[in-house]
Amino acid sequence: MGKQNTKQKKIINYTPGAGHKVRLRGKRLSGGKISLYLDYYQGYSKNDKGEIKTQRKIEYLKIYLTDNPRTQSGRQANKQSIELANSIRNKRETDLQHNAEGFISPYKKKINFFDYCQNYLNSYTKKDIRMVKGAVNHFQDCIQENYITANLIDKRIITRYKDYLINKFNGETPNSYFARFKKILSAATEEGLFNKNPAEKITCPVPDGIAKDILMPNEIIKLAKAECGNPEVKRAFLFSLNTGLRFVDIIDLKYKHIQGDLIIKRQQKTGKQVTIDLNHSAMKLVEKPFDRENLVFDLPSFSSCLKTLKLWSRKAGINKNLTWHSARHSFATILLINKTDIKTVSGLLGHSRLEHTQKYTHIVDELKRKAVNSLPDLYI
Repeated sequence: MGKQNTKQKKIINYTPGAGHKVRLRGKRLSGGKISLYLDYYQGYSKNDKGEIKTQRKIEYLKIYLTDNPRTQSGRQANKQSIELANSIRNKRETDLQHNAEGFISPYKKKINFFDYCQNYLNSYTKKDIRMVKGAVNHFQDCIQENYITANLIDKRIITRYKDYLINKFNGETPNSYFARFKKILSAATEEGLFNKNPAEKITCPVPDGIAKDILMPNEIIKLAKAECGNPEVKRAFLFSLNTGLRFVDIIDLKYKHIQGDLIIKRQQKTGKQVTIDLNHSAMKLVEKPFDRENLVFDLPSFSSCLKTLKLWSRKAGINKNLTWHSARHSFATILLINKTDIKTVSGLLGHSRLEHTQKYTHIVDELKRKAVNSLPDLYI
């Protein structure tokens, strides 16, 4: 009984009365502070014994009160904090009521969608954040607005954005940006900004084969012989050509990931561990480590690496629009040309599904067709 009383004193209810699905509560902390939070009632469930378990969600507001303030200014500060917290609670309650009836709350109707996107980006922790930011920036460039409410975003605007990406970029890039943007729209729909996802059933086509330029062995030799403005970029790109590693895995590659003539590393994008045999060329590109925790390559930003790559390829006399991903595409394509089993290639690339690797067979078939069609005409 004593423990129950202690618990009741520790939690303070600022939303008395029945009928509330969102309650404002406070938790007494050490040091004389009270942390305000919202307690969401989300129904209940029964277990096999028929016991009822209430389902709740907690949202900490990062708003704090002074417990039993002794001064007038302290009491006034507490009053203002309670008013702010209650204002947030009222909005959350309104959102729930409107969402239950299939409506968007008046508060969310006024939200600038780009503000929502910024909050989404602020809490985004995955490695593809550069692409997610790009998806938002390109949407803003497409509609030429800095402010747009969710109710103005419909299928017509989403289709316009898709067409904008297709006209601006080549290869898989439009689909990559569009897929990230659809993730934001899905999250916004779940949070009640949309009654229905405006991007539902809208797809951005992926071209058959691979549009990015592929480097053949003779071109890789040209690159290796050509001077590069940044030796680290040259070393890293050639290493990527020999291992198929993505840029995000190259920049955080440490000597501890290299065990003898193997790379054993968990991929940043998929979280899947890959084991890659290092050939003679790759081994020569890896310097002796000073520390297992040291990075193998000391690289500048992605955009700087890309700029260096383009200048370097021109010096090598290669007239192709190379990106860093071209190294990965080239690695896979050359392996398949040399009759490497597709499952082996899939394992080296760390693909989660075989169909991801299957797309490389299209470019191999296209290269074969080009080779055959390049034979001279015979006039008999």
